[in-house]
Amino acid sequence: MKSIVLALVLPLLSALVTSQVAANPTASYEGKVVIIPVGEEDLIARARFEFMSRTLERCSREGAEAVIFELDTPGGLLWDTVDLMMNDLQKLKPRSFAFVNTRALSAGAMIAVATDGIYMAPTSSAGAASPVYGNGQEMGDAERAKMNSATMSMARAVAKRKGHNPAVIEAMIDMGKELKVNGKLIDGKKEILTLDADQAVMVVDGKPLFAKAIVKTLDEVKKAEGLKGATVIAEPTFFEAVAIWVTKYAAILILIGVAGGYLEMQAPGFGLPGLISVAAFSLFFFGHYVAGSLVGQETAVAAAVFIVGCIFILLELTVLPGSMVLGILGFICVMAALVYTMSGWEVAPAPAPTSESAPAAESPGFDLSLYAVGLRNFALGIFGAALVILTAARYLPQTRPFQRLVLDAAAGGNAASTPTMSVVRKVKAGDSGLAISALRPYGTIEVGDHRLEAMIEGGYLASGTAVRVREVVGGKVIVEAI
Repeated sequence: MKSIVLALVLPLLSALVTSQVAANPTASYEGKVVIIPVGEEDLIARARFEFMSRTLERCSREGAEAVIFELDTPGGLLWDTVDLMMNDLQKLKPRSFAFVNTRALSAGAMIAVATDGIYMAPTSSAGAASPVYGNGQEMGDAERAKMNSATMSMARAVAKRKGHNPAVIEAMIDMGKELKVNGKLIDGKKEILTLDADQAVMVVDGKPLFAKAIVKTLDEVKKAEGLKGATVIAEPTFFEAVAIWVTKYAAILILIGVAGGYLEMQAPGFGLPGLISVAAFSLFFFGHYVAGSLVGQETAVAAAVFIVGCIFILLELTVLPGSMVLGILGFICVMAALVYTMSGWEVAPAPAPTSESAPAAESPGFDLSLYAVGLRNFALGIFGAALVILTAARYLPQTRPFQRLVLDAAAGGNAASTPTMSVVRKVKAGDSGLAISALRPYGTIEVGDHRLEAMIEGGYLASGTAVRVREVVGGKVIVEAI
């Protein structure tokens, strides 16, 4: 039932978001100066890159006067940044500018050199663009050289096309490059270049080293470039905002989905926990689809693999308990679908067109470290769900509403049909019997000539399993498998 609901919900959500994104309700960008803020966490979220890409495409389509990136970022995802600077910004029809207010480090510096003009706030800095692993792992010398070479070739091609000094971005990427300005050494071979505002506007051979001028506000940028259009700040649509939230808190959705699925299996029928689980996983795939982690076909495949995994796990728990094979296969399918959705394949984009040929960048190919975020979110979600499940298994069955719900359903009648205390008193710890119905965690057992309701803690027992009474607490009989 859950699989059917999920299969129906996902296509509906995909169609809905496609129509909403296509029909952006905000006012037209025609003739306006569009500001794209790039903050501390914006370049580590793929959904934010997708938002910036759509915004740039819209600026070209609707005839914006200019686009200004207001940068205050320590950096972010390398290949997503490269795709933005080499594809989206090169296709942009309006002029583009970067206002470093107050940091444009790493990926931020690379975005800046992909614009037509750079401006610095009075107390600002830009640079330190050497690639690093997000998980803190050290690169080997050969790997570092290969990565720096690929990154420099792409950044150099963009810098030349936009009229910037390519030596500057090279020194920001590779500490093996030194930079001299007017005979003065600015950056040695053992350092990675980071420029402050005064250094960035130094004049070399009649051209600014990195930035055109030092300004205090966006209005001063507009005045310096003669921009007359009204200023508008680009804001994500509702669904784009949802996608950004989903990719940021994916582990929480996994926790809710897994815990809800477990609680749903503890009672017959399909109720609120199942609906919550379906909603959580539907939102998970929907959000990552909008964020650009998945395209249409990939969404269907990932969702199908996830549903197959859920079916395998369900069969393991209800039809073939203890076989392990279906359970392991199901877990692998679920993990693969979720981790792939959170990670996606990292492929380096093609170099931007340039009059001077630049060496083609190699694709990084498959690298397990690229899936570190997805694996981390999956582990956090499963660990959190396990804590919720253990807590629920320990305390939830003892609550009166839960007991009434499960006992009534298991007995097939109302509370009046449940065993009396006189029957329970005839059962003692150590007595053996047989499960007449499945225990999830409550069910019916037979001890001697008596049939009564019992429960198992933290597990599931199939009908026909031999059981032993572990303890009797008040009117509750707790059993275990023999």
